[in-house]
Amino acid sequence: MNLLAALTAGSPLFMAELATIDVSDRLRPVTPENAQLTAASISEIGQIQPIVVRVHPSGNGLKLVAGGRRCAATALLEREHIAAVLVECSDDEARMIEIDENLAREELSPLDRAFFLAERKRVYETLNPDAGHGKAKKPKTEKGKVANIATFARFSKDAARATGLSERSVQLACSLAAALSPDAVALIRGTKLADNQAQLQALAALDPADQVTVAREIAEGRASNVAKARVSAGFVPAGGAVRAEDGPLVKLEALLARMSPGQLRDALVMVQAKVAAADAAQKPARAKKGGAA
Repeated sequence: MNLLAALTAGSPLFMAELATIDVSDRLRPVTPENAQLTAASISEIGQIQPIVVRVHPSGNGLKLVAGGRRCAATALLEREHIAAVLVECSDDEARMIEIDENLAREELSPLDRAFFLAERKRVYETLNPDAGHGKAKKPKTEKGKVANIATFARFSKDAARATGLSERSVQLACSLAAALSPDAVALIRGTKLADNQAQLQALAALDPADQVTVAREIAEGRASNVAKARVSAGFVPAGGAVRAEDGPLVKLEALLARMSPGQLRDALVMVQAKVAAADAAQKPARAKKGGAA
């Protein structure tokens, strides 16, 4: 049983006064288009699923846990009350429910999914302090590194079970969110780039400052993708992304952006071996002693 099902089990349905519900501090604002679509559905067939609320932390009124679209739609329909279920939960539990409800939506963009999962990881570690053991960003011991990997594995398994995503998808999304610059994200949110996983990975592969420059080129309409934005920003020559002899490096860069940390480490070992072999081949052979004059 997931967290929402556990908290709402046996909770009675009631009609909440819409004006008393605080809908602020949401991870994903409701767009006017989504609110209108939900309003049309409620107007035609009624409210099928109740919203979830809790007593406001201030003690005054209610705080929305799940159901932002339904609240916005009900307001559009100029209705004063909305079907709701009241639960008792902490701030972190409320955030977890909000995240899982949004992750279950198919229309969530790759960008939003990455940041929802990254936030879910933070909340998960807060709610499960034993699973957060050894979660320092730069552990000094090998034991600490092992603990970090184990923590991430436990989180990804829990997130996969709760959202229906694969563990690999969860891990890649969290890595993507960690690599993206917040300033770059603010620029590309709402653009076509936010819906393109490969483009997001290409953007994340850049340095944070370069991410912002590239994102601005795209947001302001001077480029339609990361490769073209690097050209328009002056990072690479016009008339071709790179020199012809650097073509393999461009392909390699795109491939690296899709690799997991483990695959990157394996690739590093392979490259170092190739470089060592190439250096050895270039060293002049020593002259044999006692050879003919």
